[in-house]
Amino acid sequence: MATSPAAWLNGAVVPWEECVVHARSQGAIWGANVFEGIRAYWRPDERELYAFRLADHLERLARSMKSLSMQIDWTPQQLADACSELVRAGGFTEHLHLCIVAYFDLGPGFDPMHHTDATGVHITAVPVPRPEQWTRGAAVGVSSWRRLSDDTMPPRIKTGANYGNSRLAMHEAVRNGYDNALLLNQRGTVAEAPGACVAMIRDGRLITPPGTAGVLEGITLDSVLTLAQEELGLPVEKREIDRTELYTADEAFLCGTMSEIMPITSLDRIPLGDGTPGPLTRALQKSFDQALTGPWATRL
Repeated sequence: MATSPAAWLNGAVVPWEECVVHARSQGAIWGANVFEGIRAYWRPDERELYAFRLADHLERLARSMKSLSMQIDWTPQQLADACSELVRAGGFTEHLHLCIVAYFDLGPGFDPMHHTDATGVHITAVPVPRPEQWTRGAAVGVSSWRRLSDDTMPPRIKTGANYGNSRLAMHEAVRNGYDNALLLNQRGTVAEAPGACVAMIRDGRLITPPGTAGVLEGITLDSVLTLAQEELGLPVEKREIDRTELYTADEAFLCGTMSEIMPITSLDRIPLGDGTPGPLTRALQKSFDQALTGPWATRL
C-alpha cells in the first residue's frame, strides 16, 4: 500500500514513518482519543485542494475534547493551518482524507486509567477515492449488535473507544455478504451505520433519526439536509425510525465523510424502492457535488 510522504505530529511536519505515539500511551492502549475525518477535494482547474467544512469539524473536535476533559496546545486555527502545511508538504493533486487525532499520552506510572494532562495531536492525509457504492448503491444488513447509548459512552462524540462498536457491526455485515451495517439503538429504533448517518425518503419527506437516537451528529448529514430543503424543496424531519419503516421507504442513503451520499438499495436483502439508487438521492448527490468546493469549503 502506498503511503503519504509526510504527516503532522505535535507542531511539525515529519516523515510518514516518524508519525508515531508510544504503544503505552492512553490513546493507543485504550483508544483514549478524539478525532475528525475531513474530505479534501482537488480542483484540477485551479490546482487547489478544498477541505469540506473544516471549521465545523474542528468545532466538533473541540466538543469531543470537552466531553473527555482533554486540553491540547493548539487552537482550531493552528490545526487548520497544520492541515494546509501538511497537504502542501505532501504535494497532493488528488482527493484526500485528512484525519486529525487528539490523544492522551503516557499517564502517571504508565497507568492507562489515571488522569493525565499529557496530550498530543497527529494529522495524516491519504488519497481516498469516492466509494464505488456512490454509483451502484449498497446492500445493508441490520446488525445483531446494538449502538452504544449515552449512559454507557457518549455516542455523539468521535472517540476511538466508541468505534469498537462500529467495527463489530461492520465486520459482521461483511461476513454476512453485505456492503455495510445498520445499527439499532437500545430502544430498537434506527441509529446509524458504522461511520455514517442514515436518512430515508418517504412520501416526499427526508427523515433522519434525531441526536437523541444514539447517533453522531453528522456534519455531512447537516449539509445534505440543508441542500434538500434549499435546492430540492424537500421537507426535513428528525424523528425515530423503526426498522420495518425503512423497509417501506421510497429511498434511503448513508451519509458521512467517507460515505458521502451512499444510496441504500436493499436492507436485509429487501429491495428499497425498485432496488436501484432513487431519483431524489441522485439529485442530492448532484447538489452535494456542486457544494464541495463552494462556500462550505476551505482552500488548503
